[in-house]
Amino acid sequence: MADKNAEKMNEYGGQSRRVEPMLPGGFRDYGPREAISRSQMLATIRSTFELFGFDPMETSSVQRKDVLFGGEEESEKIVFEVKGSREAESDTALRFDLTVPFARFMAANSDIPKPFKRYQIGNVWRGESPQAGRYREFMQADIDIVGSNSINADAEVIATIYQTLINLGIDDFVIKINSRKILNSLPSYADFPKEKLWDVLRIVDKKDKIGDVSMREELVKEIGEVSTEKIVGFLNGNFAEDELSDLRSILETMGIDKKKIVIDYTIVRGLAYYTGVVLETFLTKAPEMGSIASGGRYDELVMPFTGQMLPAVGASIGVDRLFAAQEKLGLIEKRATKTEALVLNLSAELISDCLEIVKQLRDANVNTSFYVGDDTAFSAQLAYAVKKEIPFVVMYGETEKAKGTVAVKNLATREQKEVNKEDLADFFKK
Repeated sequence: MADKNAEKMNEYGGQSRRVEPMLPGGFRDYGPREAISRSQMLATIRSTFELFGFDPMETSSVQRKDVLFGGEEESEKIVFEVKGSREAESDTALRFDLTVPFARFMAANSDIPKPFKRYQIGNVWRGESPQAGRYREFMQADIDIVGSNSINADAEVIATIYQTLINLGIDDFVIKINSRKILNSLPSYADFPKEKLWDVLRIVDKKDKIGDVSMREELVKEIGEVSTEKIVGFLNGNFAEDELSDLRSILETMGIDKKKIVIDYTIVRGLAYYTGVVLETFLTKAPEMGSIASGGRYDELVMPFTGQMLPAVGASIGVDRLFAAQEKLGLIEKRATKTEALVLNLSAELISDCLEIVKQLRDANVNTSFYVGDDTAFSAQLAYAVKKEIPFVVMYGETEKAKGTVAVKNLATREQKEVNKEDLADFFKK
């Protein structure tokens, strides 16, 4: 065995044979410090979704390309194709969101009682240029209500996003809302051809990036000065906003801080499929991170599968972008480990006793690790616990065995206590 190991070391000893341990651009790893914080975030998101009556479900990461694209050329440009399967290599791809696979699922399971409230948390993949807080592989946390035209369903989705952020300890945020129905009425309101609507909305959507002056200049080129002035007036609030005002009133009745719900007519989103209310959520102290939760009503998304409309409204939290924003703002409390106690391995003759101690603690739901390293010196084991930031070490030697006790050391306070062996679990519970 030693000879084989030596051969391997010689084989990869030369720099030319080594593999550089690098990730491709737009992907990231999460070490224990980040992964622990992220898992706590996900637990809060999950529990809040369930608090609001959403049930979990899963869809496959791999989908047929004709399902994902729906005839949209833009979608084809960003997908990661799946190769090496028994199907034709060009037939499947990784999902780029959770909504389209969900629409396929609903079309295939039309007997599900409606309204149907679901949530899903999972990774998606997009072959886009990486940016701050934007990755090619990232996690989304989606909620959707299918089978209801009621404005109360829209309010329920917004209220869930609001409460999720509050439960995550985030207070400085704003949820901006708009309505595609209002935006679709702009041609008659501002007197320009209907076929210009998408061009106008694309310009309006860029307002935050290009500024008011550039937006106005582009609009003038597209629809003329008179119509541009009406659009500018519309963006400044000179418009009847009955639907959105009613929505805000419902949200206030649900106990939502009205200052955090802002009507913003520049919120466009998803020209291809949003049909009603749209929303985007921004952290006020990190606006450069972009929207960390967005969504809206999409009543036509299942039509490619069924030929019929099915009312639906939903929203998605960008988990990785939200996590990156919280990291930037210093809101993430990171821990090196979730292990609460390390039972040291101080004597080969006492391993059976130590394993009994380990079992006793685990049975009491104390996160416990038994030292299995090669260096069994006491100093090495203690150094390992300190480096791992494990709060307690449990020591059991011949002295403790003779007395029927164990020694427990608090590595933060350096305080050491002698505890009766049978009372060890109670010690940790207290």
